[in-house]
Amino acid sequence: MKKKEFILLNTILVIVIMVIGSIQAGSIQAQKPIVSISQTKTISFHFSPPSLTEDKGMFTIQINEATEYRNIPGEPLLPILTKTFEFPFGTQITNIQWTSSGTHDIQLTQKIVPTALPQTGLTQHQTQFENTEIYTTNQLFPDTWYSYRLTGGLNKNNILTTFLTIQLNPVRYNPVENRIRSLDTLTIDVTYEQPIHPFAPLNDAYDMVIICFDNYASLLEPLVAHKNSHGIDSKLVTLKEIKDGTYFPAEGRDIQEQTKYFIKNAKETWNITYVMLVGNFAQVPIRYSYLETDKGGKYEELRYASDLYYADLYTANGSFCSWDTDNDGLYAEWPDSHPKQDTVDLVPDVYVGRLACMSKSEVKTMVDKIITYENTTAGKDWFNRMVVAGGDTYPKSEEGGTDYNEGEAVTGAALDIMSQFTPVKIWMSLGNLTKKSIHDQISEGCGFLFFAGHGSPVSWATHNNGDYQNWSENFITKDMVELTNKGMYPILLVGGCHNSEIDVTPINIIKGLLEEKLHYFSTTPGDFGSFWSYTWIPECWSWVFVKARGGAIASMGSCGYGCDEIGDGNHDGIPDCTQNYDGWLELEFFRLYNQHNITFLGQTYYQAVAGYTQNFPVNTNRYDAKVIQTHILLGDPSLKIGGYE
Repeated sequence: MKKKEFILLNTILVIVIMVIGSIQAGSIQAQKPIVSISQTKTISFHFSPPSLTEDKGMFTIQINEATEYRNIPGEPLLPILTKTFEFPFGTQITNIQWTSSGTHDIQLTQKIVPTALPQTGLTQHQTQFENTEIYTTNQLFPDTWYSYRLTGGLNKNNILTTFLTIQLNPVRYNPVENRIRSLDTLTIDVTYEQPIHPFAPLNDAYDMVIICFDNYASLLEPLVAHKNSHGIDSKLVTLKEIKDGTYFPAEGRDIQEQTKYFIKNAKETWNITYVMLVGNFAQVPIRYSYLETDKGGKYEELRYASDLYYADLYTANGSFCSWDTDNDGLYAEWPDSHPKQDTVDLVPDVYVGRLACMSKSEVKTMVDKIITYENTTAGKDWFNRMVVAGGDTYPKSEEGGTDYNEGEAVTGAALDIMSQFTPVKIWMSLGNLTKKSIHDQISEGCGFLFFAGHGSPVSWATHNNGDYQNWSENFITKDMVELTNKGMYPILLVGGCHNSEIDVTPINIIKGLLEEKLHYFSTTPGDFGSFWSYTWIPECWSWVFVKARGGAIASMGSCGYGCDEIGDGNHDGIPDCTQNYDGWLELEFFRLYNQHNITFLGQTYYQAVAGYTQNFPVNTNRYDAKVIQTHILLGDPSLKIGGYE
């Protein structure tokens, strides 16, 4: 053999070995996808002329084609249009160019109204303010006609996808000259390179992994068998097996990151879609987000639990999404009044649910409930009932001229979406919101249950219109043990602060006393001690509702302060509480279930999360980012809504 031929053959052999090695590694983080030649996608948008509505000496702008409004507090309230495009996972966007036509300047006689602060507690008081940096700058705002964001995650068909979300700003505002500029047409050319070899797992071995606290493994075997019998191929894995590297080499700085890397490897090797965490916040440790919205204020919350961390595996280019890009041990860090310090993707790549069990008896209860629900619910009349509860969540004085009963507005909108369900309204305005009526209606069985009001880790309550000093019908954790709907379990959505705060623990009494001393128990109005935040209870309201022998089969709610828009700031005649923040996310869950026929719980919930990232500026508005980070699914993510026929 000639020397040149020998070198050539050896070179080919080395390349083959390298290729095989990279395939076996199953890691899309280690190497960038090989991309194809450049392609260009052209998108054109056409806009109607803007119209103006004057209220209290300020203008609001309407554009027919707008999908939302820029809702960043303090900025001018301007209409936007968002559009998301899907590309094969790992696609690289190499260039974006734009052309516009038909620009028009309109001189205004009044300022554009600034976006109000959302409500993050009972009352915010100062809800509207101007960002002086913007309102005193002599240039058009926003700076450009469009912006875009690249993310990676599952689409509605559960396929890993690169998403290009474009936000168009058809109206821009110069606050110093008090004029707006609009345009008729905007054309965008997107140049991109698709991967020649898109993401492909080594096999389709499992649909779900169940990651559990070690002591619970044997109790979960009947659930694994049940899931396998219904075509949800499931693998049970203990935390010890993750730490020991039983299936994949252990990597990561702590058990949370080791678990996330395990989930990533399971996605790439087994092609999993669902992840069930079984254990409370300490047994299967949570990750805290350090996104701040009110440091030093009445509603200060400097960190909160977020299981979205475990679902958000990848960035748009397929690299590992650590949630700690500055590597300082603080995750999803976004200090109050400062730029964010960690870049997070926020679009789920797997669907994660948690059974927040703190004992073996709770594990057994949940295994029995899930099996019973999926085997017996289909075809039952009780499932076709939908029970909602709400009242007047916020004072009229803060709505800016309207007087909506926010809890009734958002639950009523949910009933409109779920029109084939028999509606059961437990509303303050109907005079039937009592503990007894809540108990009686749940005990008859219902497919869905939706509370919208105020909450804490121990209770849910609301107000009568005009009375914001007295709570109406606190429904507390001890009330759940009296429910008699065994075998007729609803899926629960709760709108309220901290109802799903899974990291409560009696140890917090000691921490509170050390930090606040006797002020911990203060009952001074406006200066309550932290004892009354009820973070010292053993388990939170939402989980107690799920683990009860009656109660719910799963719940979705917030680990932190809720977030609501109130009034009708954009003057479209629709309550803002249904169009933004918590209300939008809750209603999107029902839209996906009833209008898109997405009937697996984790997929329905997390596609609502994905939709939120594509409709709201989660990368620039800390309140939008917090909405989806605080919400948590407590239940089986692979649950078949309505059971198997």
